[in-house]
Amino acid sequence: MKEKFDIIQSTCIPIQIDNCNTDLIIPARYLASTTRDPQFFGDAFMHDLRFDADGNPVKDFVMNQPEYAEAPRKGVHEIIVGGQNWGSGSSREHAAWAIAGYGVRVVISSSFADIHRNNLLNCFVLPVIVSKEFQQELFDSIAANPQTEVKVDVPNQTVTNLATGHSEHFDINSYKKYCLMNAYDDIDFLLSNKDKIEAFEKTLTPTLPRNEEEVPAAEESIETNTKTQESSDTPQEVAPLYVEASNEAPAEEPAEEVAPIEVTAKESEPFVPKKLLPINRGLAKFFLLSMITLGIYGIVVLAQISSEINTVATRYDGRKTTNYLWVFFLWGWLTGGIAYFVWFHKLSNRIGNELQRRKIPYSFGASDYWLWCVLGACVGFLPLVYSHKLLSAMNHLNADYNQKG
Repeated sequence: MKEKFDIIQSTCIPIQIDNCNTDLIIPARYLASTTRDPQFFGDAFMHDLRFDADGNPVKDFVMNQPEYAEAPRKGVHEIIVGGQNWGSGSSREHAAWAIAGYGVRVVISSSFADIHRNNLLNCFVLPVIVSKEFQQELFDSIAANPQTEVKVDVPNQTVTNLATGHSEHFDINSYKKYCLMNAYDDIDFLLSNKDKIEAFEKTLTPTLPRNEEEVPAAEESIETNTKTQESSDTPQEVAPLYVEASNEAPAEEPAEEVAPIEVTAKESEPFVPKKLLPINRGLAKFFLLSMITLGIYGIVVLAQISSEINTVATRYDGRKTTNYLWVFFLWGWLTGGIAYFVWFHKLSNRIGNELQRRKIPYSFGASDYWLWCVLGACVGFLPLVYSHKLLSAMNHLNADYNQKG
């Protein structure tokens, strides 16, 4: 149901994924439906990030976490704070249908794909563009307190972080603003101006014959106009007022033979990974659980990372990183610890190369290991900087793999 936009104040769902494309917002297999059933498309929203291949919720994904799992309603989760370049990829309108069907009314980002932005407006979802600094401030405030509310004032075109009091102005097309504030789609807008349109049409002077009785008068007008132009010094071309109908069918021209275009499955179907890789590992959880489990959690995460980098990069660079469990329980002991240095150096260098190959703007490499983890061990806490950069680099790579393969 269409609702008028005025002031929307709500808690938010933080989806901190840069270049979140329309295939992530709604997988391609849902595009066959054209009913625009809100429940259907709402369930499909972010489906392959919310659920695994067996249909079970992915616990690490933000929308399945207890703080953000509640479905949107008045004042609750009506706003999404998304990453940069939200809605990139294809122009499918179904992505906007899914966001609206889930119950979201506002999406905030530092940039949107143009077509997706227009699709959101047509589906009564307001896209709000803010600065990267304000976008990051919102993410930080929500991470510190999931109950943080954001106020979107449509009449005054401002968005306010109520946790800090900071506000920014956002732009919106005046026509779309008027439609949102009155709950009009394009057809509603035309119907609201029906009287004005009909009044304007009555002021127009007919120039084309409307029936058979007017045809002779139109022919006389053509002859008069032609004689006038023949007597004029400057000849002018006369556009015909009508074209005489004929019962004879035009001659058919032989159709040009065009070779059929074969579309392979690889070209026509978007990439769908067999298993989505985690994209939201954080330093706080990594550090705390490693301390509680006496280091076991850290070993498990590094073993997972060694498998993930093989999934992401092996088919491109032809290499294979040794699983960290082998290094920790066997090679590290046999080599007196040297294997640890070699493994982390190669892992960091490989991750950095893959970031560059995928053109992901995040700096990471073997130098980070030697600077922060090895030399930084003299300070004590600096190895945590390396852990943070390692987890962040893998989040970027895994997110890119989930989208593109």
